[in-house]
Amino acid sequence: MRNDQIIVEGASQNNLQRIDLSLPLNRLIAVTGVSGSGKSSLAFQTLYAEGQRRYVETFSPYARQFLTRVDRPQVKRISGIPPAIAIQGTNPIKASRSTVGTMTEIDDYLKLLFARAVTLHCRGCGKKVVKDNDSSIFEGVSSQVSGLEVLICFPLSIPSGLKRGMIISSLKGQGLLPGLSEGKCDKDRGGRA
Repeated sequence: MRNDQIIVEGASQNNLQRIDLSLPLNRLIAVTGVSGSGKSSLAFQTLYAEGQRRYVETFSPYARQFLTRVDRPQVKRISGIPPAIAIQGTNPIKASRSTVGTMTEIDDYLKLLFARAVTLHCRGCGKKVVKDNDSSIFEGVSSQVSGLEVLICFPLSIPSGLKRGMIISSLKGQGLLPGLSEGKCDKDRGGRA
């Protein structure tokens, strides 16, 4: 028996007619088909029902009395199924942009998942986007302008309530050489900011 998939044999719930299939675990799977083809019977009344039933069986008899009983689905055998939760799309608000994700607010979690699980590539050149730090930026600039003196300047506005001397000492503490002169880089004063 394989640990990386769910194996369903002889699923006969509602419109399903002794369906055998294997589904990979740790993957996003879409169940599609025409109306009446058995999508809900497979997803909710077979897979979810068995996963939920097995999960509920792990509780003590005392705890089970407070939970809704889930009947065994009409299937010969299901193996490798983990505990399951299900979200069904009931849309009380008839907005054109409402989806199961927006109604259940699970779309926020999906955005976080995809933001952390993907590898970002540049739209223009196709190269992988990596997070830079001061060392990698210095190395990148140095490799492109070897033998030249580089002066990096940026404007800095002083927030009200802070004194100019405090800002200068803070910048020096970070390894910067401030050359504050009307928002312009002052090379004569050693002004790298």
